[in-house]
Amino acid sequence: MFKHLLAAGLLSTIPLSGQSIDDTIIPGKSDIFISLQQSLNTRSARSGDKFSSQVEVPVTAYDRIVIPVGSYIIGYVDKSKRAGRLKGKAELTLKFDTVILPDGTTRYMRAGVHSSEGYATDLDNEEGTIQGQGGANGEVVAGATRGAVTGTLIGVLVGSGRGNLGRSGAKGAAIGAAVGGLMALFRRGEDVVLPRGSTLTIQLQEDVHFEMPVPRLPRRPLGGG
Repeated sequence: MFKHLLAAGLLSTIPLSGQSIDDTIIPGKSDIFISLQQSLNTRSARSGDKFSSQVEVPVTAYDRIVIPVGSYIIGYVDKSKRAGRLKGKAELTLKFDTVILPDGTTRYMRAGVHSSEGYATDLDNEEGTIQGQGGANGEVVAGATRGAVTGTLIGVLVGSGRGNLGRSGAKGAAIGAAVGGLMALFRRGEDVVLPRGSTLTIQLQEDVHFEMPVPRLPRRPLGGG
């Protein structure tokens, strides 16, 4: 992640004299390091939900800061999917469409998540989907194992009073494994949970243009002098 931070902070080209923010372009594929201003998770997030974030490392171009620390970047939830009970990972896809500088300058942008603190990110496409830790398959195995251990101990305790430790232990293990695995079936895989303040690296999917808007000339009345 810190490689992306460095790239974002040092993004620059050959300096041009007289360059101003109003004729600056930040090229696509540039990384921006941000922190979330509100929590997001796959339990409650819905497609279209808006959220805000703040820039943590300045983005520069032409040897000057273009997007300073504290600038707001507005995003929205594109997709939110919880993990299945037997398979499938929780997935959260976030998109970013607006940057607001501290002076109020606002520009449209297109960006997706490139990396996320504490989670893997699927970068096979431009979406940059944040993925959870996996479905319930592992939980079924773990639950069965825990149940087998517990069942064995209970079986041994019961069998010790009857003089048949081996058979009681084996029965207890089998019953415990079945119960433990069955209980795990009712649990989903872990949700993606991004608390407020979580850090993300997002990547621009196209250039961001800071161009001076062309003023619209007043229209002359027809036939007027």
